[in-house]
Amino acid sequence: MSRQYWSETLSWATADGTPVTNTTTETIIFPNVTIPANYMNDGRQIRIRAFGKYSTGTGPPTMIFSVRMGGVAGTLICKTAACTTVASVTNAGWDLDVVLGTRTNGSSGSVMGNGTLNLFAAVAGTVASATGEGLLTPLMNGGVVTPAAATVDLTIDQALSLTMTWSASSTSHTVTGLNYTLESMN
Repeated sequence: MSRQYWSETLSWATADGTPVTNTTTETIIFPNVTIPANYMNDGRQIRIRAFGKYSTGTGPPTMIFSVRMGGVAGTLICKTAACTTVASVTNAGWDLDVVLGTRTNGSSGSVMGNGTLNLFAAVAGTVASATGEGLLTPLMNGGVVTPAAATVDLTIDQALSLTMTWSASSTSHTVTGLNYTLESMN
């Protein structure tokens, strides 16, 4: 049975996010977006697209990107595993693409989040070579290996957060969000 829907952009970044640096605390990359109460009805799909840059010092540190509902301390929807970087990268790019889908709504709603994160190297790639090769990794509820739905109260406003965590604190380790869109796919 057909239902009429349209895609629309719900939120976007008009400026760079605050850099995440010199901390091992999970930190929001862009300001939270409020998902209104009862917006996430059965079958609703929301897509998050984000782009940014990162730098590393010596180490090399690991990075974990996460999506949460309820703010930085809220319910984990999906995350990467710890992504090992290389030392001394300066302003290399990253991009993230995640789809959140409502399985069931209500006070014990069920939201499934899956996507990918690309971390690029700081040099141009070479065809048929590992030179400049980046990292492609999934975002799932249990990191790389466990796709699962999360239980979220969808009858109240929820802050949607895109976060990242460094494994080591250094002023050389920096992640900055540059571009962000949140799109309702239906």
